[in-house]
Amino acid sequence: MIHPSYGIGVLRALLRGAVSDLGPPPTSFTVLLDSNAASVTQDAIESALGELDLPIHLILWEASEAKKTLSEAENLARNIIQLGVDRESVLIAVGGGVTTDMGGFLASTLLRGIRWGAIPTTLLGMADAALGGKTAVNLPEGKNLVGTFHHPLFVICDVNTLATLPARELTSGLGEVVKTAFLSGEDSFRQLEEATPSELRQPGDSLLTAVSEAGRTKMRVVEEDPEEHGVRKLLNFGHTFGHALETAAGHGNLAHGEAVALGLRCAVRMATDLEIAQSGVAARLRSLCAKLGFPNEYPGTLPGIQELCTLLSRDKKVHAGNLDLILPVEPGKCLLLRGVETQAAAEVIHKEL
Repeated sequence: MIHPSYGIGVLRALLRGAVSDLGPPPTSFTVLLDSNAASVTQDAIESALGELDLPIHLILWEASEAKKTLSEAENLARNIIQLGVDRESVLIAVGGGVTTDMGGFLASTLLRGIRWGAIPTTLLGMADAALGGKTAVNLPEGKNLVGTFHHPLFVICDVNTLATLPARELTSGLGEVVKTAFLSGEDSFRQLEEATPSELRQPGDSLLTAVSEAGRTKMRVVEEDPEEHGVRKLLNFGHTFGHALETAAGHGNLAHGEAVALGLRCAVRMATDLEIAQSGVAARLRSLCAKLGFPNEYPGTLPGIQELCTLLSRDKKVHAGNLDLILPVEPGKCLLLRGVETQAAAEVIHKEL
């Protein structure tokens, strides 16, 4: 496995260091840049890469979940090939989770695989989406159903790029921060409980600590299990429920982090019903999600049991039609419950939401 460098600090300095340590010298750089992130990243990126005196191909892309598709991947791939890349070229994906997912997917398939790096500019990307080498595009049937494992050479996070992020996007990213803090243990989870929402929504010590802890926790898990055969499954805490709800709501109606937060509520509800969760854990998770501004119910009309069963059955971790679910016991401890029927999971969603 490739062990990526994971840097938190000033974008220009970190990028200069990362590209100087790429192994075989690159022949060119292709920068897939979310147009929403251009104002806070483009100058620093062009300055850092410009010192290397190599061709730089900049592709401004209007990223959105609705454009994370195979047809859009083909359009971008053709554009990149026409720019003249070769197998020693390096792709750098700059933006939110949609952009790093798409950039990693392109890098994994272009010319049977080229090197890439990620510069996430959303809290969701810094805390989760850009880390771990999972790349994917969506199908109408669900999120991230076509993808690869292709680990980036570097992941660079500069929390100052979050200053212009819309409030809803910041809150969405906190969904992954809550998940990772719970997995990390009591100290991380309590630290998040004690932080004020305003501190976590602006560049500063609290946000820097939250991003650092989330990123390094995930990287430790990924290094132990890079392709999700064992302990990495824990990172799916809240996601099986959340992905089904996100798909049902349609693009833009339920942000990913919002869906994860609802998924955490469903997971702790099932854990409580099965007497797996320790006393007080459900109340703490629900209270933290509410404090951070997450919805406590599904937007609109909740899909029926059968529709939810269909959506849950498309989860990538399904085995023989049944689910593997991560259920919380206490901060720092979760259990993998295998062979859960989709009907049982759908009923939990209806109980909780």
